[in-house]
Amino acid sequence: MSHPRGHTLLTTAIIITALAALAAGVVVWRLQARRPVEPDLPAAYRALENPLATDVSSRDNGMRLFMNKGCAACHGAHADGRGPAARGLNPAPADFTAGVILRDHSDAWLYWRITEGKHGTAMPRWDGVLETKERWEIVSFLRSLEGE
Repeated sequence: MSHPRGHTLLTTAIIITALAALAAGVVVWRLQARRPVEPDLPAAYRALENPLATDVSSRDNGMRLFMNKGCAACHGAHADGRGPAARGLNPAPADFTAGVILRDHSDAWLYWRITEGKHGTAMPRWDGVLETKERWEIVSFLRSLEGE
């Protein structure tokens, strides 16, 4: 059975349109799946952005701070949650190499957690111990782990 040429072109156009719509839907779904869900992030922190995000020297200084100011004691020299002080901690320190924390949380959330600590865990408050810039530098260092 033969179909008129116009019918075939119309069918092809419908299929292409449907595939394009499906592809767009997948892209939107993937972008939403990556969007951090941070219901516990206080309003005062939500609009914060890392002013040092693209500064390589800040990332390097953040690594030095992480290693020398106490972060590595619990989170480990490789930021994997296996530092010497991590044994017996419940909950265990965050493993930044697993990808989940960095994928699911914004820089503002990381900064807040460093600044305020985490109640009910061994994560201390670093506000008053580390300067604002130093806390952002640690956030920059943590972000650099995403590519590893």
